[in-house]
Amino acid sequence: MTFARTVPYSLFLVALGFCGGCQYRASAGTPAPVTRVIDPPSRVARISYLKGAVSFQAAGTDDWVAATLNRPLVAGDELWTDQGAQAELDLSHAFVRLDGSTSAGILNLDDRTVQIKISEGTAQVRLRRLDEEDQLELDTPQAATTLLRAGEYRVRVNPSGSETEMIARSGEVEITTPGKAFTVRAGQSARVMGIETVSYDIGQAPPADAFDDFCRTRDRRMERAESLRYVSPYVIGWEDLDEFGYWRDYPAYGSVWIPRVVGAGWAPYRFGHWVWIEPWGWTWIDDAPWGFAPFHYGRWVFVDSVWVWIPGPPRIRAVYAPALVVFVGGGPGLRYYFSIGIGAGVAWFPLGPREVYLPPYRTSRTYITNVNISHTVLRNTSNIWRTDVSRQHYANRGIAGAVTAVPEDVFAGGRPVGRSAVNVTGRQAAEARIGGSAPPVTPLRRSVSPPQESGPPAARPPEAVTRREVTVRRSPAPQSVPFEQKRPSLDRDPGRPPDAGKIDELRRQQPPSQPQYRRTPPPTPSPEPTATPRQKDNLPSKRQIENRRRSIEQERQRTSQASKQPARKQSPNKGR
Repeated sequence: MTFARTVPYSLFLVALGFCGGCQYRASAGTPAPVTRVIDPPSRVARISYLKGAVSFQAAGTDDWVAATLNRPLVAGDELWTDQGAQAELDLSHAFVRLDGSTSAGILNLDDRTVQIKISEGTAQVRLRRLDEEDQLELDTPQAATTLLRAGEYRVRVNPSGSETEMIARSGEVEITTPGKAFTVRAGQSARVMGIETVSYDIGQAPPADAFDDFCRTRDRRMERAESLRYVSPYVIGWEDLDEFGYWRDYPAYGSVWIPRVVGAGWAPYRFGHWVWIEPWGWTWIDDAPWGFAPFHYGRWVFVDSVWVWIPGPPRIRAVYAPALVVFVGGGPGLRYYFSIGIGAGVAWFPLGPREVYLPPYRTSRTYITNVNISHTVLRNTSNIWRTDVSRQHYANRGIAGAVTAVPEDVFAGGRPVGRSAVNVTGRQAAEARIGGSAPPVTPLRRSVSPPQESGPPAARPPEAVTRREVTVRRSPAPQSVPFEQKRPSLDRDPGRPPDAGKIDELRRQQPPSQPQYRRTPPPTPSPEPTATPRQKDNLPSKRQIENRRRSIEQERQRTSQASKQPARKQSPNKGR
């Protein structure tokens, strides 16, 4: 892989003002508007495996396009695996695998809740851990299934949507239907039938089949993984690092990861494309099969003539970031573009070790601290949010080949960067002025979900499946605002996602629509409550506690009756 031909260009930049990454500085004499700050989630769902025809629909759009490896998924996104296709989603603590002819959508995804609907087809969930506040719910037309323990689970919805089968190979789940809730334990399966009136039966789990074998093959990739010694388990994509690279110790940086094979002219953030994903905005999608963890966590540095990736501290919960880069330009003005021939362009380079990342989207100061201390080691963390990005020292700024530059239409159109990148010398990069962590480029409709450049149109799920209701236990995230409705706001403040207050305002302007889910009423209490993830296996059950309470009460009554007897009949133990 090589660059396109070098063409003369000059760089010029606008000084974009950042207020600690939270908001731009207001013009003199104008107070900054007070807005509701809601931090984005610290995790996403990554498309980590694709086979066959897999289609994707981004939240807020009605376009189905071919799914892309390493695409981050958020609430409102939909996937469809055509006949014979398969896909995998990586959430760091869980993997969700989809077999052929399966319709799946993300109803909610934040730091506490993962809520996924399966309208048709077969999905397998490998839940690796369940933290204290974590909730993972699978919603189908008949029932909402809550996963109670780490384990291996499988759900299947028949083509008519009239029956759901839930299998617990290991672990334990609670299935909630309208008015009832019951438990399925390891080695059991449940069939839930009906639409208006729901019935169920519980039996033994069926034998494993070819899809189970595929899922276990994917699981075995993590059994002997060395990388978990060096990265946080909350880093999405860490399981790819052993297969495609190796670890080495450097005194100045500690343990670093080095990719085994890269193409000619390779540099971080060069071979992939940019997309617009809210609430973060401009997001990097790398082409490499290992290209998720090293581009959304940690830092890059050029050592001994090779690029190496430095992960964040392994014992800190990692916070996902859209792209850890700095954009550059030159000269004063209202925008920091650079010129390629007669057209405008965008240029950037990767952040290095101990360099502060200030998000272009509105966040709290706590979020800015967390997204930095979980990615790199900083000497002073007290005022991270006060960092002046234009004065910060950048290790990679003067490295020849570190800066990548493309025309603006390539950037905004979601087109491959490597094919259109122009040569930027080390001197030109060193003289360029620092802009910030995102350029003021207005996203286009194709920026949200770039269509494939060639080949047949992406497969679409049957219309009856896309309109099918599912049963939920928890309310999903609010409905996504259509991209076209946000366009005026994106034009006014290019390169920056609308804040939560603006999104709420736009959502209120939408015509009312019927939600595609029904929430279950409070279920009938189970006669034998089972342990929840917050109970240890060695703790007594609720029934054992109740029996013990009754025994104590009966003993107290016997003691009270004995104390009322004449002295000659008192127990010899009295007074002890």
